[in-house]
Amino acid sequence: MKKFIITCLIILFFYSAYFDLKIGTLPTEAKNDIQVQVANSVPTKEAAFKEIQVQPGETVLTILERIHNGSLPVSIEEAVTEFERLNQNTSAHSVQANKTYRFPLFK
Repeated sequence: MKKFIITCLIILFFYSAYFDLKIGTLPTEAKNDIQVQVANSVPTKEAAFKEIQVQPGETVLTILERIHNGSLPVSIEEAVTEFERLNQNTSAHSVQANKTYRFPLFK
């Protein structure tokens, strides 16, 4: 009898794990998806920028925070995207010291 109960509990455990991974336990609103339009907060092509020479130890984020007096008015992802748009073929993660880059100015 003990083996039967343990076997049933093991089967129940695996079934519930399978069900959770395959179907999920949280309800979804797949049929009633709401479409939300988000305003594009990335500046247009005539965006203002400031050319700054990167000093050793500085990152894109530290320079943007310095330009904007401490905090960015946009998300980090938007700031990185705008930096990479202004500096074609340059990743925000691979800026080099003593080179000049364009840094976006946000309102």
